[in-house]
Amino acid sequence: MVNLKQKIEKFNRQGYIHLKNVIPPLLLAHTRYRAIELKNKYKKFEGQPRENGSGMFWKGLEMASTLDKELFDSYTAPFMYDIAKSFLQTEPYLFNDQVVVKLPKEPFKFGIHYDNQYGPDSIGASEGKFKTINCSWILTNMPKETGPLYCQNQQLAEWELLPAKAGDIVIIDGQTPHSSKENTTDKIRALYACVYSSHPIGNFQKGFYNEKFSKREH
Repeated sequence: MVNLKQKIEKFNRQGYIHLKNVIPPLLLAHTRYRAIELKNKYKKFEGQPRENGSGMFWKGLEMASTLDKELFDSYTAPFMYDIAKSFLQTEPYLFNDQVVVKLPKEPFKFGIHYDNQYGPDSIGASEGKFKTINCSWILTNMPKETGPLYCQNQQLAEWELLPAKAGDIVIIDGQTPHSSKENTTDKIRALYACVYSSHPIGNFQKGFYNEKFSKREH
């Protein structure tokens, strides 16, 4: 059985790791429902300005917990503190949580990118001044046809498609290139991306979290 230390070592080598069946079932069901509800509620506002995040509504809803306060309990769940601290290898800070729901046959995909390129300090991140991790909750089963995550293995310089099941988490380093294609099925594809940092890096454009992630009691 692979222990936590081995998982962290694997993550550090390849820049991502797929953790299977780690989200508590009731929290998974609740978060899935809230994420899909949020997508349906705000899809009509795409292209319009908003206060948090990058300042614009788009197909993905960044700073999702400012739109639905119940999601903040998912973002700051005690088990996520343990995961964030383990894979950042330091006390974590909150930064951003993002709902990424692809509706059936919706023209919504992500080209190759790495999260830190979008700020707040892409140069500082590349120089190792801070680290971010994207802990993507898999809220619905994601076979190939739904547009699952596709990550570049930093050790082998090869790409890996990551079909996943509801309850899994894919953790991606902020410097690791990844992408996803469109959902070509008749089912919803839902993901909730919880992003944490090793240092307080938020509040650029006053739109992101900037506080320390303090573990709360169950």
